[in-house]
Amino acid sequence: MKKTGIVICNFNKREYVVNCIQSVLESKTDDFDIYVVDNASADDSVRAIEETYGDRVTLLVNEENLGGSGGFNTGIRQVLEKGYEYLYCLDNDVLVDENAIGALVDYLDGHPDTGVAGSIVYHMDFPDYVQQYGLDIDFDHYTAVTHYADFLDDGTVPEVKECDTVATCSVMIRTSCIRNSDIGIMPEDNFIYWDDMEWIYRFTLAGWRVVTVKASMVLHKMGSNARPVNTFINYYMWRNRLDFFMRYTPEKKLDQMSFRVLGSVFDSLYESMYREKHNVMRTISYAFFDAVRGVRGKAADYKIMKNDANDTKFRKYLDGKQSYYILPGESEETASAKGEEMAEEYICSLNPKLSAARMQKEADVVIKLCDFVMHCAGSDRNLVYMDMQQNVILDEEDWKCVENYAYTKSLFIYMNQAPFLDAVQTVRKRNRRTENKGGIDAYGQEI
Repeated sequence: MKKTGIVICNFNKREYVVNCIQSVLESKTDDFDIYVVDNASADDSVRAIEETYGDRVTLLVNEENLGGSGGFNTGIRQVLEKGYEYLYCLDNDVLVDENAIGALVDYLDGHPDTGVAGSIVYHMDFPDYVQQYGLDIDFDHYTAVTHYADFLDDGTVPEVKECDTVATCSVMIRTSCIRNSDIGIMPEDNFIYWDDMEWIYRFTLAGWRVVTVKASMVLHKMGSNARPVNTFINYYMWRNRLDFFMRYTPEKKLDQMSFRVLGSVFDSLYESMYREKHNVMRTISYAFFDAVRGVRGKAADYKIMKNDANDTKFRKYLDGKQSYYILPGESEETASAKGEEMAEEYICSLNPKLSAARMQKEADVVIKLCDFVMHCAGSDRNLVYMDMQQNVILDEEDWKCVENYAYTKSLFIYMNQAPFLDAVQTVRKRNRRTENKGGIDAYGQEI
């Protein structure tokens, strides 16, 4: 039989998935079988795949959208049942280089201590720039850190990169690691987002090496930069990130985790209120309380709302203005030419008639860049402050919000820390899975 079982998960991306399959078939190796899982697409993806590729692929059609994890697992179960040595997971909006699959196979063949090997992923629209090259879990700031994100590949990217986890847009896995351990298949109760990162992180906890391999190159379209139409991403990103750190943070760091995580939840809620993104704020609240209560799976429909983000206040403020001048910030990002360029692009999108003044004193509006406007209390009130998230301070009402931020954040954390930590222990007890390998459990604790 073939050595590798390839699983491509598709939902409503007919054109992308057809091109993805074609790129796989143009690989230099053909020692694989392709399984395409369609997650109940409403477009004509199924028909297009059948007509274009026929029996060159095995098409598995789910009766409902099971999310990214549920969709992948439909194909993963087939690969495990058939007995392939390697499993290769691939997003539907990826194009693989002709050597991408073979390079991963070669690496796993030559490194029996490695359980997972991912590709270097470039932006499809900007192929000289790296999108990601593996991720590490940051247990100080409680987030995932993407290696080489948006990095112009100048030849200094290492040939192999050790990492904690890899996104499943292009990743190859030794199937024996799944069969002979408690790692299991992808966690379906995430539905989408953080499911792949959690899954691959289990390999790390179980003692397997997780790497990315530069010889395996792919292009990934990913989402557009357009504003999302609803709060789908807000809900799943927040709920699943919170759940991950509630379950996987080492015991000795739980106090720090609760402080940092509650602070980040507050920042997002406060920013949403500040920008009058009421639906976004409600969705984040649902995500937070669902994580605390251990609510998993697909979100109830009423928790996903229309995205009501708007720039109305800033747009009105710029009406009638003729010119602007930008003062760089103090941080590397806000002091850079790229930071200034992004600010100019945003300002001019709100008022295309504005022109850049040559000198500060000639400008109708002077804008000072900063990391986060809520940290600007006590600053010069004659300036307009703007951060890279496009939050701005325009008037006295805004300044009052900024001045109240620190105290209100402290109150939020103080009110919620004890019950949050209680919820953490409840979630950990309910979800604890014991690993037999290496004397550790699924949270990285010694047993």
